[in-house]
Amino acid sequence: MAKDIIDDRLIGALHLLTLTREGLSLDEHTERTVIQAGTINALLDGKYEGDITIGELLALGSDGIGTTQGLDGELIILDGAAFSARADGSVAVVTPETKTPFAVLTRFETTKAIDVKEMRFDNFLNHIDCISGNTPVVAIKARGAFKNLHLRSVEKQLPPYRPLIEIVADQTEWHFKETDGDLIGFQFPDTIAGVEVPGWHLHFISKDRLHGGHVISLDVVSAQIELSDCDQLHVELPSGSKLGEIGDGDRSAINAIEGR
Repeated sequence: MAKDIIDDRLIGALHLLTLTREGLSLDEHTERTVIQAGTINALLDGKYEGDITIGELLALGSDGIGTTQGLDGELIILDGAAFSARADGSVAVVTPETKTPFAVLTRFETTKAIDVKEMRFDNFLNHIDCISGNTPVVAIKARGAFKNLHLRSVEKQLPPYRPLIEIVADQTEWHFKETDGDLIGFQFPDTIAGVEVPGWHLHFISKDRLHGGHVISLDVVSAQIELSDCDQLHVELPSGSKLGEIGDGDRSAINAIEGR
């Protein structure tokens, strides 16, 4: 697989490996590993096609988030099933042959589990930060009751593609007073901004699988939290794409698309 490795480096405690599509398909290292298609910088620049399918990614991981080709919804992957929360408010099952320009997932292995009750969003994230400690990357799954949900998605795009920051300015947003469901996402270090979204990046889907989206904010009523510690990030780069300068992401643009 050596010829399929584009870049291999250690960034702090995080081992970052970038590969071709062929190299990723042959990747046998899944323990404590996050698998990623594309980069956030490429997405910011309007690269919404991708060359890898959801089916190929699901062979390497079980839980994650992202988007689908043409930004056709907020991708939610739970226990090996993929869903897309679209701008019209619908949630659809994503077929294995669907391509993605940006997705991040892991073969979720619980390293910490806690119960949380009655926490506002900021307090909830701070609480998880304290529990996770100095782990380079943390994957989170939370199942339970949530309130004051503020979610979003964007319209499917057609070429010629606009930059993501312009598209997000026209995003569709929803508010739900209270609903049961699942929260899934990751926390990445600031040192790899541009490759990934630094900080927390979370998506939500309701228990009945009828509502979902990118999380702008929510409060916890009562939830069971699972964390999975990871120290490997393996990134697939489409042909012709470049990794760019690691950590050199436009943080103001990233914050804007994240709704921070």
